[in-house]
Amino acid sequence: MELTSTLSRDLVLQVSSLLNEPDWLRAKRLLAWETFARLPYPTTRTEEWKYTDITEVPFEELSLELPTGKPSAIPQAVQERLAQAQLSGYAVFVGADLVHALLPEEYRQRGVIFCSLHEALAQHPRLVEENLFKAVNWSDLVGTQQNRPENAKIPALNAALFTHGVFLYIPKNVEFSKPIGVFKYLEGGKLSGSRTLIVGDVNSQAVYIEEYISPSKVAASVNTSSTEIIVGNGAKVRHAHIQLLGQGFYHFHRQRAHLQRDAALNDLVVNMGATISRAEVQSEMLGPGSSSEMLGLYFTSGNEHVDHYTLQHHVADHAHSDVLYKGAAKDQSRTVYAGLIKVGVGAQKTDAYQTNRNLLLSEDARSDSVPQLEIGANDVKCSHGSSTAPVEPGELFYLMSRGLPRHMAQQILVKGHMTDVLTRIPIEPLRQHIERIIEEKVRV
Repeated sequence: MELTSTLSRDLVLQVSSLLNEPDWLRAKRLLAWETFARLPYPTTRTEEWKYTDITEVPFEELSLELPTGKPSAIPQAVQERLAQAQLSGYAVFVGADLVHALLPEEYRQRGVIFCSLHEALAQHPRLVEENLFKAVNWSDLVGTQQNRPENAKIPALNAALFTHGVFLYIPKNVEFSKPIGVFKYLEGGKLSGSRTLIVGDVNSQAVYIEEYISPSKVAASVNTSSTEIIVGNGAKVRHAHIQLLGQGFYHFHRQRAHLQRDAALNDLVVNMGATISRAEVQSEMLGPGSSSEMLGLYFTSGNEHVDHYTLQHHVADHAHSDVLYKGAAKDQSRTVYAGLIKVGVGAQKTDAYQTNRNLLLSEDARSDSVPQLEIGANDVKCSHGSSTAPVEPGELFYLMSRGLPRHMAQQILVKGHMTDVLTRIPIEPLRQHIERIIEEKVRV
């Protein structure tokens, strides 16, 4: 089938037909397209985007990346990660094609489902229909956020035209602590869209790591991704989203988790690539006793721009949340962090914290930090704080006076700055991988 090259309703229908999707999903895609088509893009006049200008992002100038169905080798960069990561199972995408997947037979026998989203649509239709768009739904943004519906523009684009994705289901009372990893290698020059759906049933436990990798420099490229995490009563999910895309990429990630009674989510977002990247990460504490830990690490150089938004939404009582995002910027790069702790009227005994710390390695680097509270209950413990500061000249001089070159001295200071996040990552191979990335970013 030869698809139309421009973004349109016809392209939505063609993609859905190509992927052999059920009627209900095609209808959802069309609703999302209608939203996308009628809304403007967010601008710096939109409160949530006031520090991030996306007017030059070529959303509608690129052709959509589609599955080719052709066999493809695992890229060398991904092979190296597979050798280091110590995973229990993994999947590798090259563009929109799933080129390799592995899940141990013992997991299958216990009912774990780990496959492409479209395979899950064919083999487990009820599970997918019950949960897809449950947490990340473009329609939730229309008419919300102080009547700024343009916030739904990019999520609607992803919902209308995503071409691939991953489904992970962990059955009731099944636990595994060794990570499952997904690697998405993007060669660039396209508009790419993916979705991830993770469902942890009652009292289950799992670890999931997703990494985005590309060549170091690419033609102008746009990647949109959405991750939905459904955490059932008493379940625990540890999740990581790691973005290492090359210069030329514009990366937009939206993630939301629903946490039921006594559920726990430990989340990590790492942004250390792309020309512009934005990650919106939200936890909804829907059940009493639920808990959300949200960690973030970022490092920018050159003219890179990274933007983070977090939401700790306390709906139920006796819930806990903690956000700790730390980053560093050098050269002429810029980092943005905005976070909101929102406590509903009935969310008594909420315990919530939010911290953002930024380190500037050059006079031309910039960080903007906007922590916020919105409290509707009267028996809560909530606090937020942020700081932005340059490298202390005395500390840098001391290290260099001991014979260390400037880049190595800066490595030590940056790793020291990020230590309290790194030490909260219990997966040692992942922590070492992130440390290596930081060292390389500082050195360049």
